[in-house]
Amino acid sequence: MDQFLKSLRNRKAIVEARIDEERARPAPDRFRLHTLRQLSMQFRTQIEFVERTNRLLPT
Repeated sequence: MDQFLKSLRNRKAIVEARIDEERARPAPDRFRLHTLRQLSMQFRTQIEFVERTNRLLPT
């Protein structure tokens, strides 16, 4: 499960970097930014779910 969580965090970081790159452009594409932000939020939700599930599992 840790590898999956690591993968999700890595993907979210990549999306965040693309958001930063898009914002740095002279004329950022609002649709692309919106789509990237939604994707980032989906990753955040998945990460939170996995973390919450890991806490509830017996060790």
